[in-house]
Amino acid sequence: MIASTDKVKVIGLLVYTATAAIIIWILTRMYYKTLLKIFLKLRKRESELREINARLLELEYRTKNITDSLVYARHIQDAMLPAESHLKNNFADSFVFFQPRDIVSGDFYWFGHQNGINIIAGADCTGHGVPGALISMLGHNFLNQIIKNENITQPGFILDRLNDLMKNVFSIDGSQFLRDGMDISICAVDTSKRKLAFAGALSSVYIIADGKLNEIKGDRMFLGAKSSAFSFKTVEMDLTDGASLYMFSDGYADQFGGPENKKFMYRRFKYLLTTINNLPMSQQKLILSDTINKWIGNNNTQIDDILVIGIKI
Repeated sequence: MIASTDKVKVIGLLVYTATAAIIIWILTRMYYKTLLKIFLKLRKRESELREINARLLELEYRTKNITDSLVYARHIQDAMLPAESHLKNNFADSFVFFQPRDIVSGDFYWFGHQNGINIIAGADCTGHGVPGALISMLGHNFLNQIIKNENITQPGFILDRLNDLMKNVFSIDGSQFLRDGMDISICAVDTSKRKLAFAGALSSVYIIADGKLNEIKGDRMFLGAKSSAFSFKTVEMDLTDGASLYMFSDGYADQFGGPENKKFMYRRFKYLLTTINNLPMSQQKLILSDTINKWIGNNNTQIDDILVIGIKI
C-alpha cells in the first residue's frame, strides 16, 4: 500500500513537472516570438531611420546649394541696383530704405540723370523672392534701355514703353500667356526749374511741404496688363525749397504687426512721414526701419519686400 502511494506521488510529480515544463516552454516560445517581433520592428525602424537620415542629408545638401545660389543671386541683384550714394550725388539729403523679405527681392529702384533731369523709379514686381527678382532685373534693364539708350525722359512715355517691353517678354505669337508685371512710380525732377513730372502704375508719390502731405496718384493699371490704346498720364507740378518727396512700394503699409496684429496701413504711414519730415533724411531712414521692425516684433514675419525712397528738394 505504501509502495503504491509512493508510486502515485512519483507519477503525480512527473505529471506536474511535465506540465510545468510544457507551460514554461510555451511561455518561452511566446516570449521569444514577442522578442523576435520587437527585434524585427526595431530593425525596420532602424532601416527607416537610416533612410530618413540619408534623405535629410540630401535635403540639407540641396538646401545649402539653393541658399548659396540665392545668396550669389543677391550679390548680382545688389550689383545691379544703384548705390545710395548715386542718389546723394544729385540729392544730398536723401535715403533709400530697402528691406527684402527673402534673400532676393521683387522690389527694385532706379536712378538716372538724362538731359539735365533726374529720374527716379521705385517698383514692386509681381511676387517676391526668385520670381519677383527675375522680373525686377528685366524691369531694371528695360529702364536702362528706355531712358539711356532711347532717350525717353517723360514719365508717362517711359511707362508706355516699359509696358510694351513687358508684354513682349511675357507673350508668345502676340498672345499674353503670363499675367505678371509690376507696380511702379517714376519721378522726373528738374532741380534747376524746381519742376516735378510724375507717372505711376498702381503707385503714388507723396509730396510734403509746409507740414502738409499731398498724394499724387498714378493710373490704376499695372505694367504688363494695359492695352496699346491706353497711355499713362504724366502729372506735372512745381516744387518748393525744402519739400520732401517719398516713393514706396506697398510692403511697408501692408505689414502685419502691432499689439492687435493688424496691417500698418497707409494712414499710419502718412502720419509717420509727416511727423519725421523735418528731420534729416538719414535720421528718417533709421526711424522708418526701427518703426516697422518693432511693428513686426518677434511673433510675426515680414510678409513682403519693403522699399521707401526719400528726397529733400
